[in-house]
Amino acid sequence: MIKPLFAYGFALATALCLPPAPLPAQVLREITLREAIRLAARQSPEWRLGQLEIEQADRDAALVRAERTPQLFAGSGLGYTDGIPQSIAGAAPSIAQVTAMQPLFDAGRKQRIRQARQLSVAAAHSAEAKRANAVHRAGALYLDMELAARSIELLERQLDHFLRIEDATAARVEEGREIPAALTRARLDGARAAERLRAAQAQFDLLEADLRRRLDLEPDVRLRPVADDSLQPVDLPGDRAEAQRRAVENHPDIAALEARLRAKDFQQKTAARGRYPKLDLVAQYALLAKFNNYDEFFNRFQSHNWQAGISFQVPLFAGKGVAERVAKARLEARGLEIQRKVRQADIELESLRAYENVREAESGTKLARLELDYARENLGVLLAQFEEGRLAIDPVERARVIESAAWRRLYESRYAFAKAKLALLHATGDLIEAFAD
Repeated sequence: MIKPLFAYGFALATALCLPPAPLPAQVLREITLREAIRLAARQSPEWRLGQLEIEQADRDAALVRAERTPQLFAGSGLGYTDGIPQSIAGAAPSIAQVTAMQPLFDAGRKQRIRQARQLSVAAAHSAEAKRANAVHRAGALYLDMELAARSIELLERQLDHFLRIEDATAARVEEGREIPAALTRARLDGARAAERLRAAQAQFDLLEADLRRRLDLEPDVRLRPVADDSLQPVDLPGDRAEAQRRAVENHPDIAALEARLRAKDFQQKTAARGRYPKLDLVAQYALLAKFNNYDEFFNRFQSHNWQAGISFQVPLFAGKGVAERVAKARLEARGLEIQRKVRQADIELESLRAYENVREAESGTKLARLELDYARENLGVLLAQFEEGRLAIDPVERARVIESAAWRRLYESRYAFAKAKLALLHATGDLIEAFAD
């Protein structure tokens, strides 16, 4: 037992002495709002899932079209017969058998093809709706991340001002010109500012990780927002009516529901054609053997046998199945029509709300600008008094803190305005096109 324990201890000590494996190097990538939206439009997980749904719908349509293609089956019904040869599953015992079938006339096939095409169109519009939602979420997330970065810069300056106030207050307390409670208050203000800075940095990290995931970037990539004027030249609706009109005309959800309604109409026609006859071209070859007693029970035996002809089927009594399938398709179409009307009303309301949010955010930006102008003018007055020796440094630093808070409110109002415009573009269906090349 001594040798194994010694070997284990030696291996453990060696592993502890070895330097840790280097972590993968992080890649810093600067990104703008336009770049984030374009990346989300072409490589977000929602867009890729939508593409798979389109491909699946296209495959379903191809399967319906493939019903017209000839079919060829080969097999064997090899077996021993005692007595008269009997058919099993409609085929006589044979060494080998080949069957061919070619549909000639099926009244419902054309309607099924049209239905499948409309379902493929609906899948394409649904995929576009998912893509637009992913782009909007990525754009809003980018703006939140950029605002968090700006907030960190402002909070760092605020913390610097509070630290200066704390140093000045500590000097006055030491000289006996301030009570100790003033220093405690200054330290509390500094601690609060440091906590706000820490929370802002944590918020930025979470937003950056979320955006990186939505853009499907590598884990070692770190994003740094770079401000641009992407939202300045966008064409926004001039009034409420235009916003609602553009939303209804461009929204892919409406187009998807209308395509599904057309598909249901073709489904009704397909069900109604269940009473129509069917016509198929059939051919068959069979290789027979004497050990199945064909030469004993039939006047003449032949090894190679061929058949070709037309299969004609006329439904004399189809029961209630056809009528029930038609009624079911009609009920489903009525449900889709209700969904379309409800969705259209929702889209009109969303566009109206987005338009009003843009106007409200624009007013908020103007108000925040006035507050900043007042804070800067007040700071200028205090600075003049300080330079003349009529004022201590504390009121000046606190005025700088108020000015910094006013800057932050202005930044927040501007980003709220940008997010409102982004939401309005999304509501009217113009978001992706507005940031296209």
